[in-house]
Amino acid sequence: MVVLSLGLSGCRTQTTTSARQTGIHVVASLNFCGEAARKILGNDGTVTTVINSPSVDPESFEPDIATAKKVARANVVIQNGLGYDSWMQRLVAANGHSDIQVLNLGNLVGRKMGANPHLWSDPLLMAQMTRQLVRQFSRLDPQHAAAFARRGQAYERQLRALPRLAQQIKRHANGQQVAVSEPVFDLALSAMGYRVSDGHFAQAIEEDSDPTPADITQLAAQIRHHKIAFFVENTQNSSKNVTTMVNLARQYHVPVVKVTETKPIDQSYLTWMTSQYRQVLRIQQEARSQS
Repeated sequence: MVVLSLGLSGCRTQTTTSARQTGIHVVASLNFCGEAARKILGNDGTVTTVINSPSVDPESFEPDIATAKKVARANVVIQNGLGYDSWMQRLVAANGHSDIQVLNLGNLVGRKMGANPHLWSDPLLMAQMTRQLVRQFSRLDPQHAAAFARRGQAYERQLRALPRLAQQIKRHANGQQVAVSEPVFDLALSAMGYRVSDGHFAQAIEEDSDPTPADITQLAAQIRHHKIAFFVENTQNSSKNVTTMVNLARQYHVPVVKVTETKPIDQSYLTWMTSQYRQVLRIQQEARSQS
């Protein structure tokens, strides 16, 4: 970060007036955040997304000088917060001026450090972020405020499909327990009316450590005795323990929901989330047809 700070010394600029002259410049840490900004800005600004590849881990990412310079020239920076992309917060602080407006999603939804940082699976997050971005963009460029509002409302109308789907699933969830390999989908599961049964196991996998023997034994028993409705696997982070549980679930005919922590390059946010939600819906429908 010392090197980045030195590299920034020649590119610190005032950004409050440039928005009206050249359009709003947004830098987003994650690709789905960048998608929302693009939907609202249209041709009245530019968006740079730092993490675009599913192969890059946002939590261990180390920014380079080029990324630091893009942040230095931004009018608005969108970050997850909650420690998930703390490197973005450091880049903004290293920039040395207060003109950059930061949208911290953790703060937006009222969550504090230590809370589950995988906010994007919550079906309401993107609509909340869209409304906040419309407000911020309108303050920066009042001349295009009406256009920002119109585009934001159009995007929100698309996003409404997700909470409707979550409510449809919740009607038949009945508070059942489910198990997860990591807590990347927990907020969606909560919105759908499910309860996660293996928090200790999932947290250990999230932290790249081994679950305790007790956690492994408990989860295996839940699978063997069908105490869970399904198992959620984050396919981007496999481990021997997770593979064992997935194979055990298949052996005992416990459905497996496959999710990813980052948005695939060739999908929109809504397509990505909907495909994962619909896996749960299909499991429910199959269970009812067999009962």
